[in-house]
Amino acid sequence: MKTVISLPVLFSGLLLLSLPLSAQEAGGVAQANSHSAGQAALPWLSGGIGDEALSEMRKAAAAYNVHVTFSGRRGAYLAGVPFRVLKSDGRPVYAGISDGPLLYLKLVPGAYRIAAEIDGAWQERRIRASAPQTPVKLMFVAKGE
Repeated sequence: MKTVISLPVLFSGLLLLSLPLSAQEAGGVAQANSHSAGQAALPWLSGGIGDEALSEMRKAAAAYNVHVTFSGRRGAYLAGVPFRVLKSDGRPVYAGISDGPLLYLKLVPGAYRIAAEIDGAWQERRIRASAPQTPVKLMFVAKGE
């Protein structure tokens, strides 16, 4: 099940904004970003809920060659989004759940299919991952509200 976070999304070179947090919330937000487990076949990072977490995600972005954003049609961020990474021939590489609207993947250069489940339906994009200096940026947007 996805969680909708009502935050405006201005992506691709625009400033990402978020709602202010209480002092108690702000203390643990940066730790809310999720990293892949050490034994995972694919290094990834997800999160970006709140100013501190978003700042940490931006600092880490340079190490990842695929940057994914999940949002609603009206710009609300989405979290709790199931995702899959497949080789171009359909062989599974990794599956997980993005804890925040930003998901960064570190893929070996090559052709992949990235899929995300939003509103109960899977959306898929074909990409060609290369070096982190030229990351692939993609967005999955909900079809409904």
